[in-house]
Amino acid sequence: MLEEEAVKVALSEGANEAEAFEIIGRGISIQAEKNAMKTASSVRFTGLGVRAAIGKKLGFAFATNPMDGSEIGKKAVMNAKAAPEDLNFKGLPEPASISYINDLMDPKLRNLGVEEAASLFMASIEAAKISQKVKSISGSFELRHVNVSIYSSKGVNTSEERTYFSAEVEAASQDGDKRGSGFGFSDGRRLDMFDPEKVGKEAGKLAVKTLDAITIGVEELPLILKPKAQITIVPFIAGQAANAENVQYGRSFLTGKVGERISKDEISIVDNGRIPWLSSSSSFDAEGIPTRKTYVVEKGVFKALLHNWYTASKERKESTGNASRDHAHLPSISPHTVSIEAPSLRMKADELIDTKRGVLVVYTIDTPNLATGEFSGMAETSFLIENGEVTKSLRQTSMAFTLGGFLKSIYGIGDDIEAFSNFKGGSIRFIAKVAGPGVT
Repeated sequence: MLEEEAVKVALSEGANEAEAFEIIGRGISIQAEKNAMKTASSVRFTGLGVRAAIGKKLGFAFATNPMDGSEIGKKAVMNAKAAPEDLNFKGLPEPASISYINDLMDPKLRNLGVEEAASLFMASIEAAKISQKVKSISGSFELRHVNVSIYSSKGVNTSEERTYFSAEVEAASQDGDKRGSGFGFSDGRRLDMFDPEKVGKEAGKLAVKTLDAITIGVEELPLILKPKAQITIVPFIAGQAANAENVQYGRSFLTGKVGERISKDEISIVDNGRIPWLSSSSSFDAEGIPTRKTYVVEKGVFKALLHNWYTASKERKESTGNASRDHAHLPSISPHTVSIEAPSLRMKADELIDTKRGVLVVYTIDTPNLATGEFSGMAETSFLIENGEVTKSLRQTSMAFTLGGFLKSIYGIGDDIEAFSNFKGGSIRFIAKVAGPGVT
């Protein structure tokens, strides 16, 4: 096998320790533009990345579709010899006992052909045509079936087969001079998690609803973030603000705050890498460390950072199993699936909008400021709430809050739970400032 060959050669070339990360798989990619399929392709791929250590020097080399592992092992050692010493490097990861998850590979998704995938995805494109006002529909569908293997001279020797899909549909609408847009997306590790009609209709309905948009001034209001509006916010708290590398380098607003109360007592923020079939779940991370459930915030208190092996070793702690990488990069740190646990704040999704005046945010692409925890971004798709009813679409509306204020002002979490990317949860209601175009 390529990874064993690479490690063996690296040791023979003078490395004290060596590790190889290999990914072998097949991918399908489908693109649609202007209501029609544009491209559909299938590829097979292999990637191999090797880390070689000589004392406190670490070298790295990689190749895509390599014919053998020996040259990559040699290059990794060569790079180690030329690298500066890292006094914080405590060696490559030690082997650990792994409890393997069964629900990561779906045979139906693994065996899906290009034509079948194209037909399935184009059903989403058709479903978005809910009105003649929907003028143009585009999107993409990606499928991956991979086998991930990690082998090292330290005794790490593990592999796992995984499947994954993601689907996204974007719809553009027009009614005279009025224009709107909508989207729908889905991902997971099992084919029946993809509902083509649901994804397409969601995009089409939003495109039509956003045609009659109005503007508002500056107001401090109840803000309800739908699940898809939280993808760049809630996982950011665990994956970026509580990222051990960011904290160790002083880049995060949470630096030095472990043990402090940062949210309401009722709130816990959890990263879980072991939820069946979710796209960010796995039995082990990118260094062969078992994934687990980590309470980043527990009952209001900032309890833990997310670590890979390197950052954990610096603090003489255990890795939390959050190393991430592909074959072409060294390990970094990423969350798996982040959720907010707050049973006492649960309520029906309909109850969240029971307010005289508020704003419902369906989607945003903006992220908070890592250094300050401040969020100032656009509510890309949002609606006004009046007397408990969702009424007009809002145009060019911004929202502003701090993550600290967000965590301390949450007073409702809906039962409309969805999971995608590295987030799982329901709608959240809290207080924030909103403003229309040209208003600060």
